[in-house]
Amino acid sequence: MGVTLTQALETVAKLAREVELGLPVGPGAVRLSETGDVVVKRPPQPSRHHFFLDGLLFHVAITPGESETLFQIWAEIGWMPYTIESPDKRAQLQAVLRSALWLDQARFVVDDSQKILVLGQRKLPGVLTLSDMMYETVQFMQQARPYLRVLGQYL
Repeated sequence: MGVTLTQALETVAKLAREVELGLPVGPGAVRLSETGDVVVKRPPQPSRHHFFLDGLLFHVAITPGESETLFQIWAEIGWMPYTIESPDKRAQLQAVLRSALWLDQARFVVDDSQKILVLGQRKLPGVLTLSDMMYETVQFMQQARPYLRVLGQYL
């Protein structure tokens, strides 16, 4: 039994509607059901939230999974000065960043462009409620905020 031209065109039309909903469609996301319908499995989109605290813009992303939720929080703090510009300030900032290595909720990193960021990520079982999100945010901020204030003195 072959596929008729009408069925093939309907399949292409369904794929086109899925593409209109937004790209990219990842590998393994498109399949045909037993009835010949096109099924596209899209990963859940994270909910994104933002807030200002102490002059910094913090970003929060909550990505639901099948059995757990990924909670991510981050902010751009500033730029690490180059050694030639301010060797003392750079050394002091590096000392502060090294002292924060023990933190388990917040991570301070310097990227390739010398931007200082603070990041946090946790996988939590089940669905995250508003109270859970606030709890995780407060836990992160309790660890990061003292270091942010010290870093702010040098930036």
